[in-house]
Amino acid sequence: MTSSTQLALDIDKIVPASLDQAETALRILEDWADGDTTDIDEGIARLLAATMHGGPETALHQFAATGELIADQALEELGAVEVPLEREAWVDALGRYIINGGRRS
Repeated sequence: MTSSTQLALDIDKIVPASLDQAETALRILEDWADGDTTDIDEGIARLLAATMHGGPETALHQFAATGELIADQALEELGAVEVPLEREAWVDALGRYIINGGRRS
């Protein structure tokens, strides 16, 4: 089992995920979710945002693509995200990351 603290992500090579990288990104997130989903770093947070954003004009997309976080807008967008039950922990983890100002919770 791999924890998020053991992942060494080169986020610039993964996000924004192109079609050929989307499967890799999801695999990384699934491995992370098998560990401690309360421990989230910027790389995981950006991958999560990349899987949930509503398009290129959104704060979540901007965060995923650039690392620039507009917290109030991102939280508002996150509140409207609909995900399968098994990925609700992803929404919670990203929300905690945003609320903590990008610091690990």
